[in-house]
Amino acid sequence: MNPDQPSRPSISILLLRLIPRVIIIAFLGLCPLTPAQAQHLPGDGPDPASHGHSSCGMVSPTNAVAVSGDALERGAITSGMIQAHGGAHLPTKGTVRGLVVFVQTRNDAVEDPDWPRDGLPLWSSEYEERLQRYFADMSGGELHLQLDVHPDLMTTKHREDEYVEWQQNFGHAVRDILDSLDQILDFSAYDLWNAERKAYQVTAGSDGRVDLLIFVFRSVANTSFLPFSGVSDLGFAGYHFLDGSLARWVYGGTGHFNDAASSGITVCRAPGYRIVTDMDFAFRVTVHEFGHKILGEGHPAELYGALGIMANAGNGYAMSSFERHLAGYTQYRETVAGVDTTVLLRDYVPSGDALLIPLPRQPRGYYALEYRTGASEWDEAPTRGLYAYRLYDSWSRNQKYVEVISSEGKFDWALDSTTNTVQPIRPAPLTGKSRFQRIPLDGKTYWAEGWWGDPRAAFTLERPHFSVMKNPTPDFLAGGDTIFTDLRVSLLAMDDSTATVRISYQPPVILSAGGLADQSFAMAPPFPNPLRSDATGLLPLRLARSGALRVRLFDALGRAVRTLYDARADAGSHHIPIDARNLAAGLYSIVLESAAGTASRTLVVTL
Repeated sequence: MNPDQPSRPSISILLLRLIPRVIIIAFLGLCPLTPAQAQHLPGDGPDPASHGHSSCGMVSPTNAVAVSGDALERGAITSGMIQAHGGAHLPTKGTVRGLVVFVQTRNDAVEDPDWPRDGLPLWSSEYEERLQRYFADMSGGELHLQLDVHPDLMTTKHREDEYVEWQQNFGHAVRDILDSLDQILDFSAYDLWNAERKAYQVTAGSDGRVDLLIFVFRSVANTSFLPFSGVSDLGFAGYHFLDGSLARWVYGGTGHFNDAASSGITVCRAPGYRIVTDMDFAFRVTVHEFGHKILGEGHPAELYGALGIMANAGNGYAMSSFERHLAGYTQYRETVAGVDTTVLLRDYVPSGDALLIPLPRQPRGYYALEYRTGASEWDEAPTRGLYAYRLYDSWSRNQKYVEVISSEGKFDWALDSTTNTVQPIRPAPLTGKSRFQRIPLDGKTYWAEGWWGDPRAAFTLERPHFSVMKNPTPDFLAGGDTIFTDLRVSLLAMDDSTATVRISYQPPVILSAGGLADQSFAMAPPFPNPLRSDATGLLPLRLARSGALRVRLFDALGRAVRTLYDARADAGSHHIPIDARNLAAGLYSIVLESAAGTASRTLVVTL
């Protein structure tokens, strides 16, 4: 959904807002915790509540009813194909000031050492500091989230069952608390941005609307009072006026719990199970719900496997490269469709370095690559390796699509009746599902083991290929048609900080013991690769006929730095020495030139 930002309310609108409304639960921009999640609470299995993952708009992940390196080959990298769209309801850059309010319901009697009853959680300062530092890191210092923690615990005016008996919910409790805070606070400090116009048109300046309030509930026993673990909404419809005039107000949302244009965020772990909200859960869900404020109401991924923040479930700490690119925090390096290239990728989370591969047969379709090492405190990737996503950049800002590609591949699945879990039974590269997708069987939807994050998602040196004729394949079904990509992605090398990745659209060169058929020459990869700067390597090649041959070494800027061979060569097999002595560490291109044509290979030189 993409609601317009509300304009300043009139008195007539205010009177209409006083009429009781029926609450309709929607599934965009909210995080419900369904009763099915009771099968796992308080932490005995892989579910959003016990693992601290947001589950916006999704059933429980149990058996529930279905509901930079530089490219070496010149001209192989472009930029700017996916456009950043800026903030949906709050800006992605600048200073956003918000107020954090910790809330205890009047009937809350649960004991917890980290959040004592009748007091603030012991982690309140850490929560504030981590959120500020997190968004500074993700944005490269361009977003400053300035949070003020209200120094006193706020208690609801009534008990949960009383609100429910009066056909009210947490939104009414929030309004009661706002009335109390209005007696002691000046809310003008939280009105720095003008969002009266349509979404994605936020400008600097006051518009009367409070920008950001975060209400963190300690524990909730009644899901009729609060049914969500997190929602980018304050639970009441329309406007609540502050500061003794109509000049300042809090916008609660549409009343359908789906409006990230509201002034706030509501967080509570596992409503209905009397579990006290902990720091990690509050932090993780707040990151997700704030993501709705800047990225919009949509959930582009089904499951993120701890690799992004805006999925229905399986969210990690770090934003994915697609999310950061849309927010304008990083920019993809983009290859040219159909052009072979080799790229050195840096550790994505701290550097923001990621690669975008356009799909020539699907407009606005892409594959994206990130290399993750887990070195950043925000990186929850389950293992060091190359991670791939299929993207569809819809014209609609709220209808993007992200699919995590598992190096394990896709399968047909079956239900194991003894464990009531789904298991892969046969490879199905085009028609199957990976464990990072919802798996429909017999009218029900299942989530496979490992949906919250699994090492099998990563491409590693043990599983280095994402290629046609393999599982996983970059070919896919769209609208019943098969989209053929001709794409081959190979992980050539990786270390603690970088990965070397080959992007190609041609079958790999194979040097046979016999003839070359119609090929005039064939050049194999250099060996060893990477090559130390104090060593000598070999370049194997085979010529179909004799003739002039030149082999040169180019650096990443396209400068010829060394001639490896420049003479006539006989037909047959050759091994050209590669003298790497005194070369600077980095990426190089070995270019073969002959009367029959040219070819190139990538060489990585290390210290």
